[in-house]
Amino acid sequence: MGPALFALGLLALVLAIQVHAPIRRPGELAALLFAPAWLAGELPLHAALLFLIPGCVLAALGALDSPLGLTGLVALLGSLGGHVASWRAATVARAELARALGRPVHGRLPLWRFALPFVFGDPHVEARPGILREGEHLRADLYLPRAPATAPRRLLVYVHGGGWVLGFRRFQGRLLMRRLVCDGWVCVSIQYRLSPRATWPAHIVDVQRALAWVRSRAPTWSADPSRVAISGNSAGGHLATLAGLTDGLTDWTESGPTRPDAPRVSAIVSWYGIYDLVGAFERGGDWPHRALARLWRLLVMKRSLAVARDAYRAASPVSHLAADAPPLLLIHGTHDSLVPIATARAFARHCEAIAPGRATLLEVRGAQHAFDVFTSRRGLDAVEAAALWLDAQVPRAGTAPVVGA
Repeated sequence: MGPALFALGLLALVLAIQVHAPIRRPGELAALLFAPAWLAGELPLHAALLFLIPGCVLAALGALDSPLGLTGLVALLGSLGGHVASWRAATVARAELARALGRPVHGRLPLWRFALPFVFGDPHVEARPGILREGEHLRADLYLPRAPATAPRRLLVYVHGGGWVLGFRRFQGRLLMRRLVCDGWVCVSIQYRLSPRATWPAHIVDVQRALAWVRSRAPTWSADPSRVAISGNSAGGHLATLAGLTDGLTDWTESGPTRPDAPRVSAIVSWYGIYDLVGAFERGGDWPHRALARLWRLLVMKRSLAVARDAYRAASPVSHLAADAPPLLLIHGTHDSLVPIATARAFARHCEAIAPGRATLLEVRGAQHAFDVFTSRRGLDAVEAAALWLDAQVPRAGTAPVVGA
């Protein structure tokens, strides 16, 4: 039993180290190690129990009778210390979010919801999944308050992530949408074409069409088509930011949007998005690996930066910033090993130079990529911060937005 306890303790310790000091290169290894570190970092108590229970069983069976088993026990205890540190880091993250936002932030849920982090149902939320968008073969999931509307409701369009090649609208953004619907919003999680079957700019075309579709359907949901916010995570953060900055411009081509047409979105919330494709692929300073460049060259754009520089520039949200840009909230984990937080910091600096006071960056200490996908302390607090920010930028009917909030 000694070797088994040693292996268990070593695995637990390596995972705990990966949570606090994630490997970022090469890209393939970072992607491989992301999932276990992501789950352990956001669910530290679950991770501790996952290793502690079999460790106790092995110890009871005599694993501590050998030096190898004792070494495994030390490693296991060290990993438990790492999980405790992760739990405490979430408390620090909450305080930092509150300071950055300028108001208290405290995501609240019953304790049992933390035990079941992938349960999203809420008695106050009516879900209508799989609605077919008229004139398209794409679908959307609609989330409505069960309470009757007393005033025109606000709308949020959510764009799922997945590296432009995968992703499921039903399993992303659920924490944010549940929180907003409970506050009277209508939320729509949209579908868009994915690569490699689809080639850019099909993805952004679908998101823009979805915005138009949501606006056209708003009255049937007792919602105000002029109070629409857009949000998304990862690749969805890229698409949501790009769609928000170019909203009102249609006829998107490889060179970018061409014609003014529709109203602008009221606000943009991007979760660990990608903002500058040209800069990331050329300089490489903010990106420790070339995985994203290969993804776009081979599967998404299907042409290299050298051949299609204008198309890459047009696909970058940073190229569409203007002084009258909608308010932006950028949320990014400090330990993101897939999309470096340096990219969000650079974009926030650029926003401040082009559109002073329009962008707010919330850095979530200790958070990995996709930290908001399920119920966790950091995820709930970041969602609460986003909801408070949205409430200021897209207020209820009859009240004015709080500029710069």
